[in-house]
Amino acid sequence: MVKLKELIKADIMKLKSTQIFWLHIYIPLIGLFIFLSYFAFSPWSNFSKVSSYLQVLSIVFPVLISIITSMVSEQENLAGNFRNMLTHSGMKSLPLISKYIVILTLSIFSTLISVIGFYMGFSFIDINIFPLIAYLDISLILIMSSLCMYNIHFFLSFRFSKSISIGVGVVESLIAALFLTGMGDGKWPFFPSAWSARFIDSLLMKYSGMNNHLDVLLNYGIGISIVITILSFVAIIIWFTKWDGKTSEE
Repeated sequence: MVKLKELIKADIMKLKSTQIFWLHIYIPLIGLFIFLSYFAFSPWSNFSKVSSYLQVLSIVFPVLISIITSMVSEQENLAGNFRNMLTHSGMKSLPLISKYIVILTLSIFSTLISVIGFYMGFSFIDINIFPLIAYLDISLILIMSSLCMYNIHFFLSFRFSKSISIGVGVVESLIAALFLTGMGDGKWPFFPSAWSARFIDSLLMKYSGMNNHLDVLLNYGIGISIVITILSFVAIIIWFTKWDGKTSEE
């Protein structure tokens, strides 16, 4: 635990020389400003406004995750071809776990700005039909659903390249958008990028008092997402302990 704390402190210090920390603040604030400004004059219903904002948030998450993990990977590569991570004495997976914790913490902070900030801002421009607890649930869904994508993109960024990671992130965002339609029925539990959008959609329907006939599939999706997330984390830890620092670009 002592070495992990030291690694976390070191990773936090490294962030000071990058835009990674500020991106987790600028992007949600810019998004809030754009959407709240539009919703202040939009004739849409309150449900449509909230739902559309959260859907867009779910759709852009994969791309943002791919960009952030690519920046982390590029920083380590430029600092010495990943030697600082791979030559760590002790448990070999600790450097990766440290970065995972730091980036996930920033993600939680950014998600709360995006979701709770929207709740506060929307309450000023219109009647908020959903309670604060619903937005807290939504924040939790976004955070938990992103864990598997972080596992995937840390692997893609370190093992291959930032272009591969970002390219996959774009495809994942397209899948998330398409799977909000009937195209995703029955398939979405097996695609991590579609989890948050589907879970949030079901949650909003629940708080709106709408009949949700997808309860069985929803529970199935929750189970599948938990299993895939755990397996992906175990897989990347095992891979990292055997990785020699080479990428596809070398």
